[in-house]
Amino acid sequence: MRFVPHRILRRLDWKQPDEGGKAAAYKIQRREGDSETWLDAGLAMGLETTLSNQPRGARLEFRVVAVNKAGEGEPSNGVLATL
Repeated sequence: MRFVPHRILRRLDWKQPDEGGKAAAYKIQRREGDSETWLDAGLAMGLETTLSNQPRGARLEFRVVAVNKAGEGEPSNGVLATL
């Protein structure tokens, strides 16, 4: 997964998982600082998304979870960012 900062919005992109069935969608999650709680930050139908309305000045970690009719896959590795 890659985090690309832009002026106002933040774009994330990633690769399709190697294992499991074809993903129908991807759930984007984030957590702040040292929190152990992941919050849903968005949903994407493809391999990238643009996030808006994210907390500014906070240290955030983002990850992606592939979703298909069998359920959710394993979360991706996280990417740290300060917006």
